[in-house]
Amino acid sequence: MSIHPDGYDLLKATIELSTSSLPIETKLERMLQSITDGFQSDRSLHLRPEAILKEGFLYRVAERRKPLWVDEETPFQEERVLAEERDLLCSSFACIPLSDETSFQGIFYIGFSKGRKFSSGEVDLLLLLAKEIGAAIRNDQLHRVAEETISELMALHEMGKVVASTLKLEELLELSLTTGRKILKAKGGVLRIEEAGTGELRVKCRIGDDHQTPLDERMAHRVYFSRTPLSLSRKGRVKPFLSFLCVPLISKDRSFGTLAFYDKESDPSRFDERDLQLLLTIANQMSCAIENAMTHHEISVMAQDHEKSMRQLSMLMELNRALLTTVNFERIVHMTLTAITIGDGLGFNRAMLFLVNDKDRVLEGTMAVGPNNAEEAGEIWSALSQRKGNPSELIAQIESSTENHSVLNSIVKGIQIPLEHDQCILSRTVLEGRPFNIGVPHDEEEWLQTRCERGCHLGSEVGCYVSEHLSRDPKIYAFATIPLWGKGKVIGVILVDNFYNRNPITEEDIRYLAMFSNQAGLAIENGMLYRNLEEVHQELKEAQTFLVHQEKMAALGELSTSIAHEIRNPLVSIGGFARRLDRTLPADASEKRYTQTIMKEVGRLEKILSHILTYTHEEAMALKELDLREVMEESLSMISEGLRNGGIQLTKEFSEEVPGVKGDNYQLKQAFFNLISNAYESMNGKGKLSIRIHPLLKNGSSFVRVEVEDTGAGIDPESLHHIFNPFYTTKDNRLGLGLPIIHKIVTFHQGQIEVNNHPGKGVTFLLTLPAQEENQR
Repeated sequence: MSIHPDGYDLLKATIELSTSSLPIETKLERMLQSITDGFQSDRSLHLRPEAILKEGFLYRVAERRKPLWVDEETPFQEERVLAEERDLLCSSFACIPLSDETSFQGIFYIGFSKGRKFSSGEVDLLLLLAKEIGAAIRNDQLHRVAEETISELMALHEMGKVVASTLKLEELLELSLTTGRKILKAKGGVLRIEEAGTGELRVKCRIGDDHQTPLDERMAHRVYFSRTPLSLSRKGRVKPFLSFLCVPLISKDRSFGTLAFYDKESDPSRFDERDLQLLLTIANQMSCAIENAMTHHEISVMAQDHEKSMRQLSMLMELNRALLTTVNFERIVHMTLTAITIGDGLGFNRAMLFLVNDKDRVLEGTMAVGPNNAEEAGEIWSALSQRKGNPSELIAQIESSTENHSVLNSIVKGIQIPLEHDQCILSRTVLEGRPFNIGVPHDEEEWLQTRCERGCHLGSEVGCYVSEHLSRDPKIYAFATIPLWGKGKVIGVILVDNFYNRNPITEEDIRYLAMFSNQAGLAIENGMLYRNLEEVHQELKEAQTFLVHQEKMAALGELSTSIAHEIRNPLVSIGGFARRLDRTLPADASEKRYTQTIMKEVGRLEKILSHILTYTHEEAMALKELDLREVMEESLSMISEGLRNGGIQLTKEFSEEVPGVKGDNYQLKQAFFNLISNAYESMNGKGKLSIRIHPLLKNGSSFVRVEVEDTGAGIDPESLHHIFNPFYTTKDNRLGLGLPIIHKIVTFHQGQIEVNNHPGKGVTFLLTLPAQEENQR
């Protein structure tokens, strides 16, 4: 017996539910329940398309798109029924396909456990109800598609704003990856870009949680080279499910990178075909923007490099201009090393110069510029940062002194390295004519690559002479050496380091320093040539002066010999007669004082003649090795009585190690005696006499210096340049041959005499005599 439902109310309720704002699942549940209640059936179902299995009768219903009615008059005739479908086989049931021209929404099923017959009205009603259910499902699908499309369009719009927001490459990559992850609801993402020059695919940006496995790298390379997108979902050992989307970044028909996202934030966390298509659209948007940003980045880098090159060239021009302001060798060297160390110049912490001595085939430390400690370095950098002006002006403001007393300068000046030591970095810089950049090594192998066996062990595994003195720890001493080129040859080496701030020395720093050293080398070589020219000129002047002096002395000698001969004979007679007459006179005779006056004046005239003959005649010298300390002691003993009786304080400072000199004992003793006598007389019996003897190293040669200092009245500045001229004296009772005789003796010993005059305070005479070399002993 059939129960006829109220078709109008049932259809009205179904339509109201279909058009309501309830979720589709709630709609279907209430629709099916109202149909079940209206027809008093056992159940009403919506069989989803994915629940319909092939080979079953439901699949054939869906395929034919025709309803299946089973009741008392039309029993079920199908034989092929799947096990999963047997629960649907009731006494009476209906299966109505839910479809239209473009889509299939499943099957509407209503079943009755009791047998019954479907009337034509019920069939029509069920068809209308099925149609309304299908429409509700289709509308929901269209609504969801519309929402997804709107969401995708909004996402693409957002991505469009992102890619148009900046031309900064790093910022664009991060923003694009973040936005893409948000659009796809992915857990992580990686953006890889082809590396310029090598063509390798490198990770440029990474965000969120990505797999970071070798398989991911291989898949990215596959997408990059094949230019084909890849979607992969697989079971994982650690994670229950792994999903991967990767698409190529293509511009102008060329692949230049890949964009990949990992694991969707859903359950299961897999991407679908729609996600892949959306990612392709995103990648197309990003490709042009990224390539534009890369182009902009390359142009910016090129512009920066160009600007930096222009700044460097301008800096080099300024530095070279500063070097052209002088021809003084020490000044040029100091300016060169200063330019290397000032912040607006090359900016190294310290700079050292070693010059080639072609004669001895050694590399000699010449000068060093740099602070002695970190505190001094900070003070120098702070002072330089406050100075205004271009590099040439800054260098000009820095005082240059040939007497550089810094510890570093003393260390460098004491270094000598034979050039044949081809394992030494400094020697190799000269021999090979190329720079070396010795960084801090990371392992044993790197030490062995730069190890020196002899001489300077720069970079050696066991440390080296230079690095042991220039670094607190030789094994972490990093430095660079640059050959200093003159005209067609290497004339020296510049060594630089960043000892205090530990900044790495880059290859660009080396190139920049090499450009500067090429110009500095020519300036230094010109300074050396000018210095040599000045020395030769001075030697020629001295030789000319000596020749003129010798001619004068020869003429004076002939004249003095003739006069002395003519005067001496009468003087002998006068002196002899005066002494004989003096002996004949009684002791109390008044005439006796006349004879004594005659004898005294004759003695004075004989002494004058002796001085003249001594000064104007060459005497044979008995040269032998002498210790000037012993000669000075003998000279002091000749006037020690006068020093003891007077109020003169004698101070002697003799070095323990004084090399010997080759000279005439008598003449040097006479020279010292005259100097001490002059000092004694200048102090009028009261003052301080200081005598110092010490070794001296000058221009690579060994000397002995004798200093005689008094605290007398000094020498009148107007008379200073005449003191070594014969017969010039400011004392009425003197002939003026004391200092000329000293000058003659020192000159004959190939020495030099200098005067430090302090009017009113005293005078210091400095005698410099060449030491006897080892091979001459």
